[in-house]
Amino acid sequence: MPFAAGTVRDIPVRGLKLCGLTWTGEFLMFSEAVSNRIMALDPYSGEVERDIPCPEVRTDLTTVGGNLVQVVGDRRALRVMDPESGDELGEIANPRPGNVLCGLEATRQGIWLGYEDLRRIDLRGYEDMGLVDSFAVSGRPAGVTVSDNYLAYADHAASTITMVDIDERREVASFSVAGNPTGITWDGTRIWYCDYTTLQLRAIEVPGVDKG
Repeated sequence: MPFAAGTVRDIPVRGLKLCGLTWTGEFLMFSEAVSNRIMALDPYSGEVERDIPCPEVRTDLTTVGGNLVQVVGDRRALRVMDPESGDELGEIANPRPGNVLCGLEATRQGIWLGYEDLRRIDLRGYEDMGLVDSFAVSGRPAGVTVSDNYLAYADHAASTITMVDIDERREVASFSVAGNPTGITWDGTRIWYCDYTTLQLRAIEVPGVDKG
């Protein structure tokens, strides 16, 4: 049974369909699929400091080498974008064509991709998107983030965020959260998630998540 996790910060945002979320070290960047835009929000003031267009926004968002990477279109491709101008710098095909890519997170180990229909999270290399590792999970990943030894994924329908111990390759805790989470990210202290239901960015604290 999931533990209940109350939010420690709630920031209402403008949008009708919150999708991806990533932490840049300065801003929470989130994507919205009705306006097809990506916005940079200051987590202290709660103000949107910058927004850029991104046609075909779908599901999650991350940053790689200072650029934004957003899942786009029915094909679930990875669009690489300039974070200032929004210019498209390239597009990478979904490594599992036809499967529902939702979660996305870039780390020093590689890029993590969560597949809702497969109940699976892959780790792939940057050079050729070759498969490095793959984790079967019990839920349906809508968003993915990584903190030290932990992989976390959001399950939109179940209203949960689940922690996976990467070394032990097993789910160690699941947290019931307010609303329905989509994109999630880790800011070094808290896990933030897009609440699809109430149109807020919410933060929870998970004890022990910073093990490393």
